[in-house]
Amino acid sequence: MIVEKIQNILKQQKRNIIFYFDEDGSFKEELKAIEDAGIKVVEVSNNYFELKYKLEFEWTKEFVFLYHPFAKPSPSKIKKYPFLGLLKANTELRLDDASEFLSDYRLNEIHLPLVKQYIKQLKLKRTQKQLAKILDPDHFSTDNLKLGLIAITLNYHSVTDKNSCMSRLLEIATDEKKLDKTIKNLRELELDEMVLLWFNNLLDTEYRQLNYEALIEIVNKLKYNVLVAFISKPVPSDSYSKLKLERTADINKLQSFFQDWQASPNSKGAINEVFNTLARDINTSNLLDWYGVEQEYGYYSEEMLDAILNGLYDTVLTQYLETKDKSIKWKRSDILEDRLKLQFVFIYHVASILEVLNAFKSFKFNTPEDYIDAYKNELYKVDLHYRKATLAFDSVRDKLFEFEDKAIPVFNDINGKYDRFLIELNTEWQKILQETNFNFHDIKVPKQFDFHKNYLQDFSAKVVVIISDAFRYELGYELYDELMADSKNLVEIEPYLASLPSYTNLGMSNLLPNKGISVEKGDKDLVFKIDGKSTISTNRAKILQNSEPKSACLDYSQAMKLSRDEGRDFFKDNRVLYIYHDWMDSIGDTRRTEHETFNVSAKAIEDIKNLIMKIYGWNVYHVLVTSDHGFLYNNTTLTESSREQLPKPIGYSRDHSRFVVADDFEGELDGYGLEMKNTTNIDTDLKIAIPRAINRYRKQGNIGVQFVHGGASLQELLVPVVKFYKDTKKEKSDLVTFNRIDQNDRIASGSIKITLLQDQPVDNELKSADVLFALYSEKGDLYSKEVEVHFNSTSGNPKERIFEIILSLNTLGSNASFCYLKGFHKDDKSRLNPLGTNDLIKVNTLMEKDEF
Repeated sequence: MIVEKIQNILKQQKRNIIFYFDEDGSFKEELKAIEDAGIKVVEVSNNYFELKYKLEFEWTKEFVFLYHPFAKPSPSKIKKYPFLGLLKANTELRLDDASEFLSDYRLNEIHLPLVKQYIKQLKLKRTQKQLAKILDPDHFSTDNLKLGLIAITLNYHSVTDKNSCMSRLLEIATDEKKLDKTIKNLRELELDEMVLLWFNNLLDTEYRQLNYEALIEIVNKLKYNVLVAFISKPVPSDSYSKLKLERTADINKLQSFFQDWQASPNSKGAINEVFNTLARDINTSNLLDWYGVEQEYGYYSEEMLDAILNGLYDTVLTQYLETKDKSIKWKRSDILEDRLKLQFVFIYHVASILEVLNAFKSFKFNTPEDYIDAYKNELYKVDLHYRKATLAFDSVRDKLFEFEDKAIPVFNDINGKYDRFLIELNTEWQKILQETNFNFHDIKVPKQFDFHKNYLQDFSAKVVVIISDAFRYELGYELYDELMADSKNLVEIEPYLASLPSYTNLGMSNLLPNKGISVEKGDKDLVFKIDGKSTISTNRAKILQNSEPKSACLDYSQAMKLSRDEGRDFFKDNRVLYIYHDWMDSIGDTRRTEHETFNVSAKAIEDIKNLIMKIYGWNVYHVLVTSDHGFLYNNTTLTESSREQLPKPIGYSRDHSRFVVADDFEGELDGYGLEMKNTTNIDTDLKIAIPRAINRYRKQGNIGVQFVHGGASLQELLVPVVKFYKDTKKEKSDLVTFNRIDQNDRIASGSIKITLLQDQPVDNELKSADVLFALYSEKGDLYSKEVEVHFNSTSGNPKERIFEIILSLNTLGSNASFCYLKGFHKDDKSRLNPLGTNDLIKVNTLMEKDEF
């Protein structure tokens, strides 16, 4: 057994010398067996010089067992041991568990008493695996070993940090039986006092025993001080103020602990339970009474958030501007659970709808161009915010709980306002169209049937056109906004006027190269042709190639399957590529799935963004995104008054819920009648009937009723053209600038809240800026962690461009009397060029305290 062990050591550690110290001579009888195994056994006496020569020059290729018939020199005397260098370079045979453990991991002899203390745990393979991070000479220490054993006792699978261990113990403490068992295990390992010391140092307390009662008091103090992190001077009515930490260093340690706890993906969810279970004595509603809802708190209980949310529900319909401003902060928050965050998002978008609607006294404008300008600049926001509000509400509808009585009336109210907006706007819009006989040719706005001529006919660079079915203007604007915020490339958007009827077959035809489209009366549908070829999907590539031989068509799924190299190879033979993304229409046009319309819009935007990034990987730097038509969507059930009888056609007819095409019609129409040639570049005598405003025709079949298109609403007719491109002629764009707008000039609670205003919206001239903020010493030493701010807002509203950050002093900063707030571009690795801010911040080492 001993021989095998020696052989394994020599093999594994690739050394040729093994040392053994035999204090009582009991090992001498094993020497013959070692020698019989082919290992040279050499006894050490006073022959050091002779042995050293032979070991270094004569026995270098032999396995040597150096037997010392005496005890190993003590740590204080081993420096005088003649073979110390050889001992360090080779291996010592140890036969007790603790010594073997030291030998296996090549640990220092001074740790032998520590290893002996915990050898019962350390000899377990599972424990060794869990402690792997610290089982080497550089990391093994008393503190690290105890930290590792504490972590294992608290059910971590490896060594973790002190703050994680403390927060885990607090989580366990919510179950008193589990806590008692855990403390018992810590006590058996003599580690309970170390954990208690951590808490005493954190909260400036002097508890002598780790138990449930002590942890309750600890969490009370922890919860209160986290809550009042930004309150330097308690009010006289604050009956909890005796718990307040006074020294900046203590407050900073607490803030650092709590931030680590909040940042932990595995533990942050337990904070509310810990505070609610162990610190029930700290009633957060009292804090709201003493300091108010507007006060900034370091932690928000569900009770506090409910009070804030409750107030916003009360004011959103009447004080929408103030409510919107308040909700901006919360909709950005990354600490809220979805149930609450989605409600803040819902309120924000409701307030945004009301802000736009109340800016217009009526929807009566002078010309069709006025309507288009009003819609592309402002009124599209009503559709966008309504979609976002509906999505947020639908996502949280079943989790409203106590807010149901307030949220549902708000939702119903905004649905009513949105429906009235659609009716009133489109009633007036269609009146002005009727005055011009629906003659789109006279409207001074780009037409969809001129798309290819305007964008591709004289364009020589490689270009991809993404056509997303039913991707209406407000969706295009959201895509434009997101691309603008996160890209250093150029992005433009403009509305194009689609044709009537606003449906797929005609819209897709309009987007192909043509000098005029023809139409024939098909059995089931109109047949549109270009140069004699039907514009059905299988012919589109041929029609493209008649104009540009190096062109092709793919659908979205085919394009996404192309690798980077395949995409680049594809464009060796092609210059123009049309990619068809059929998603919105496929869902909305079926009654069974039309209620998913708003949900699938988010996927459409994400799909297109992903596709654009993929296309850039193909070295194609010009992308156009457009659509065949838009759509109308009403979330509320349509009333009978919004339905019209289908017109009675004369001769050929093709009917739809939003249009009828025929040779002519009998009698008077409830809605409008027009010439197809007036809205298209088709020379035809066919007539079109459309219902008024947003009405639908009564029509049987499995077609959408809530989701429709084909008619003459602005939402159906205005389609986006989003241009995303790299301007190789333009030098690097400037970045947006920022200013600090808070007045804080001192730190009295370990942390400081900084408020920053992005001066300008991101646009094609000014791109987003990534800036790192921190507190620094006069010499440039970090006094806090760096916090990154992504100045990427495209909003014209300055309140939407406000960013708030919290900087907490580190240990070094806590002992300083002042520091400097500085910001650096993320790319400034040397941190030599501060941006604008270089503000002196005083550090108070003692909190102010009232005399009461």
